[in-house]
Amino acid sequence: MSRRILAVFLAIVLAVLGTSAVLYYVNRADDRAVDDVSAIEVLVAQQRISTGTTGAVIRDRQLAVATRMPASSLPDGAVTAITPELEKQLVTSTLQPGQLLLGSMFANATETSSGLAIPSDKVAVSFEASMAQQVAGYVRPGAHVALFASYTATAGGSRKTIGGDGVRGTAVLLPKIEVIAVGQYGTGETTITPQDGTADSEPTTLVTVAASTVEAAKIITAANAGAIYLALLTDESDVQAGVGVDNNNVFG
Repeated sequence: MSRRILAVFLAIVLAVLGTSAVLYYVNRADDRAVDDVSAIEVLVAQQRISTGTTGAVIRDRQLAVATRMPASSLPDGAVTAITPELEKQLVTSTLQPGQLLLGSMFANATETSSGLAIPSDKVAVSFEASMAQQVAGYVRPGAHVALFASYTATAGGSRKTIGGDGVRGTAVLLPKIEVIAVGQYGTGETTITPQDGTADSEPTTLVTVAASTVEAAKIITAANAGAIYLALLTDESDVQAGVGVDNNNVFG
């Protein structure tokens, strides 16, 4: 009888010890998991971030949010905060929502001898715009804008920007481009110049944008043909290249 009681007692003790060991292991595993999650806060894009966006803009516009992620799952160079160094650097490729920010995704802008900061894969091109064409003067360096240009449609419906008779229309030339300067270099302020040199003519302002070579060619061609209109964009603006209206469907 005593042996049976002893065996039962030992079984109970072993069961208690086994249960305690399992609970201890589970608790430690939970603690380790919590430690991994809470130890590292990294920045994740919460919306599309375009090429050429600076770290300062990402921070100020809250384009990325701090997200806790397990340290073991993070690649090298994960960005935990926008540092003073990253503030001045540019995103080298477009980031999609939910994408982790890495230090390797940023690079310094190429700065010319004039001090104009140009993304390394872009060129700077300028064109004149009146107050109306540059949104009543609200366009400022760092703004992203869409460019609109007018065209002449031939009888067959094709578009061209210079000369010719046909139906006149206006369409999106470039859906999104960054303004890097407004006004003439060295003035320290926006410079306006009368279009024909008289006091009564509408003043124009030089607007400088960062563009690819193809985009620059489009801007120069459109500027030589006539006025280019700028439209300020929000993060949710839906602008598509080529979309527009002509004389035949302006009221459609």
